[in-house]
Amino acid sequence: AEAASLVDGSEDVGVFAFTEGTGRGCRILGLGVSMGGKTFYVTEPEAMDAVASTLSGRPISGHDAKETELALRSLGGGKRDWAFSTFLAAYLLGAGSRDPRLEDLAREFLAMELVSTEQLLGTGRAARKPSAVGENEAAEFAARRAEAILNLRPRLEAEMRNLGVDYLFHEIELPLAGVLADMESEGVAIDVSYLKEMQEELAGQLAAIETEVEEVAGQKFNLNAPQQLAKVLFEDLRLPVGKRTKTGYSTDADTLEALREKHPIIGLILEHRQLSKLKSTYVDALPQLVDPMSGRVHTSFGQASTATGRLASSNPNLMNIPIRTELGQRIRRAFKAGRPDHVMVSADYAQIELRIAAHLSGDPMLLDAFKAGQDIHTATAAAVFKVPIEQVDPSQRRLAKIANFGSIYGQGEYGLSQQLGITGDVAREFLGQYWSTYSKLREFLDDLRRKAREEGLVVSATGRRRAIPDLRSPNFQLRSAAERMAINFPMQSLAADIIKIAMVRLQREIEADQIEGRMLLQVHDELLFEVPRAELDQFAEKVPRIMTGAYELETGIEVEMKVGPNWADMKKLAVVRA
Repeated sequence: AEAASLVDGSEDVGVFAFTEGTGRGCRILGLGVSMGGKTFYVTEPEAMDAVASTLSGRPISGHDAKETELALRSLGGGKRDWAFSTFLAAYLLGAGSRDPRLEDLAREFLAMELVSTEQLLGTGRAARKPSAVGENEAAEFAARRAEAILNLRPRLEAEMRNLGVDYLFHEIELPLAGVLADMESEGVAIDVSYLKEMQEELAGQLAAIETEVEEVAGQKFNLNAPQQLAKVLFEDLRLPVGKRTKTGYSTDADTLEALREKHPIIGLILEHRQLSKLKSTYVDALPQLVDPMSGRVHTSFGQASTATGRLASSNPNLMNIPIRTELGQRIRRAFKAGRPDHVMVSADYAQIELRIAAHLSGDPMLLDAFKAGQDIHTATAAAVFKVPIEQVDPSQRRLAKIANFGSIYGQGEYGLSQQLGITGDVAREFLGQYWSTYSKLREFLDDLRRKAREEGLVVSATGRRRAIPDLRSPNFQLRSAAERMAINFPMQSLAADIIKIAMVRLQREIEADQIEGRMLLQVHDELLFEVPRAELDQFAEKVPRIMTGAYELETGIEVEMKVGPNWADMKKLAVVRA
């Protein structure tokens, strides 16, 4: 009660949680609170509980709102009402600079020097745990951070209004922090025994590939040692040398991919690498990541980890599970509905980036194909090859599909010829036809490139900014890569914001309706839910309605819903276009 009385009726409260570990599994050691001209630090569990309860339901400011929310949830009170996050404000102001630090913001905007986490804890072998920090030192560290957060708020609010990113902050990023905290807390069930079987099977496959590689090479060597591999490929087998590194010949994926046709050993090495990576990252790691208390895996979402506004995830990184390979599907099968009488429901935005490209460019051919509900790649092939839509063959559609996605990623003749294994002349001729079909799209992308070069940055339809300094680089390769980023940014970042808007609205409605179904994961353009069978009809109506209504595109928005016992074995529930 005594601690709670410290929290007065001030409008603004700055909070900093001093923790050991991060996310939902962290241990909270103390709370720094700043308000109404006073700053204090509490460490006693009862005092922290009392302060956390008093802060419930009132607007508060923190640095990383999601992480602080997860820390506070281990204390008393319900969910917090976040009024501000210095972390998210700085992310939006920084035009794509990732994971902003509080000490840098305090120095820049307040001329205030804060002790950094590295200074407090040390680095490398000499580093100490937060729990080893003396109470006075911890109090000074946390209280000054709470004070900085409180004082930064008006400065950063004004900066955001000036740059026009306040809508993004208040309507998308800040409410999303609470949604992500909910999703991380919820976690997802994993079929551990299924993964154990898969572990043994993949170990056998890897051993078989290693034996085959040794037979082809005529010698034993360690496939995972780059120098040994380089010696076998470039000295013993005399394959053409690609780029060099400081330690010798490069054996990276691009180098090996270029040699694929030159020798059968290359395909085996690449297959071994892919299998080995997926085995260690997912098949071996997922069972280790299961929380013993919840029996579920709780990924961490990075809200300020990409320059485009896309979410990232770690422990495990769900964004890197291959979508179209058989092995990727098998890994997805391990993610299952963990509660009795529940199913997994997936909702996926169909070709959202291409729809955005059509919407932003106003290209009549692209818009018409989408509005008519045609398969966009088949429609493209028909227009480019000048054949009726029903006569398009699979190879023509494949070429059109690669060109469609390539166009919004800034791919040129060389990229197309490499990807399809065709000559530069064939690629040039095809792209000539492609761009004459979609001339308005080309005009839009050329304008984008020119404007980005002039301004050194790109701005999305929602006001998200990305600075790309290399647009003015004298180095052709750096400049080309920067142009590809600039071209793709408006599509990529609006797609990211559309799904974020949908997530915020969905979570609000799920809570308001007090239903049991839960949003678990966001991966690229897909949302994954765990839903009681009894609520399936409700979700089949609610989810596509909110997802298609998140933003108005001239092409309309299409959402594909699937349902099943796990993330792989799913059948179509509905396709909703609006």
